[in-house]
Amino acid sequence: MRRPGYLALCLVMMLAGVLPGLAQSLAENDAYRAFYGEKDPQKKIDLGEKFLADPAFKESTYRSPILLTIVPIYVQAKNWVKVLDHGEKLNAELPNAAANAKISIYTYAMGAAESTNNPAKMVEFGDKVLAADPTNLQAQVTVATTIPQGMPQDKVANDKAFELANKALAGVAQLFGQPKPANVTDAQWKQARAEYDEQLHSALGMVQVNRKDYAKAAAEYVIVTKSNPKDSVAHFYIGFAYQNQTADASKALVEATKAFSDARVAKAPQPDIDELDAKRQGLQGDLDKKMDAALDEFAISVAIGGPLEKQARTYLESLYTTKHNSLDGLDQFIQSKK
Repeated sequence: MRRPGYLALCLVMMLAGVLPGLAQSLAENDAYRAFYGEKDPQKKIDLGEKFLADPAFKESTYRSPILLTIVPIYVQAKNWVKVLDHGEKLNAELPNAAANAKISIYTYAMGAAESTNNPAKMVEFGDKVLAADPTNLQAQVTVATTIPQGMPQDKVANDKAFELANKALAGVAQLFGQPKPANVTDAQWKQARAEYDEQLHSALGMVQVNRKDYAKAAAEYVIVTKSNPKDSVAHFYIGFAYQNQTADASKALVEATKAFSDARVAKAPQPDIDELDAKRQGLQGDLDKKMDAALDEFAISVAIGGPLEKQARTYLESLYTTKHNSLDGLDQFIQSKK
């Protein structure tokens, strides 16, 4: 007669352990169903945020799909603050996030940082994407093109940008070596390839500017202008590179001219004087060539316009005055470059 009572007590004790977990599971499922079924974007966000903030759902497998649903809604609404916020909190919100989830959220955050003109965050989230996927082309391009402008004095960062830009160029070549998608026109495919190449060669050019290797900088930016002749920024930096080479050439010319003059005063053997004179004339020709190239590039940059037009004009006026002793004819010179 005691057996049923014992079994009933055991059943009560078992249910006491099972029911709380079952209730949590049901609440979790109900909350997710409500989120999933909601069509209004703002209400969906509210339900998603509420779910993510609920300590009872901290280990829920629904957290990842919820986060991957609400962040794109924030992106569409251009709510960059919330996109960045979820990017910052990802490790806390999804401590065991799969690589694809990390890549998605950090890529959105990287884009939000770009939209809010925050280079440091662009690099930070780009690095996080690359930690999950070292071959991610979008992150490679973002980090490689952001560092040289935002961290010109950081040698280690610029070396990293140089490496990433070259990796990205190889990735671009591989990507566009494949057949284009059916829904993309030949012109769109070609344009996309050109834009990638222009961005990356510009990044490499800026790295070389930061390294003060102006010959290599000019070579990179020349590649850009061959692809896009109206890139005023590239023309500016070609002019800037030639101008800096002009300074070095001018110093070498002064030294060669002095050596030539000293040899004549000392009545050195004529072959020695002739050799020094030939060197002096060669350096003068090199200086003139570089100055003319700098003038042309700065004038083109001014003629096209763009973000560096004012700087280009300042450099142009200085060089033009050095060569012509006045600014007479400068406007006509600029006009001829349009």
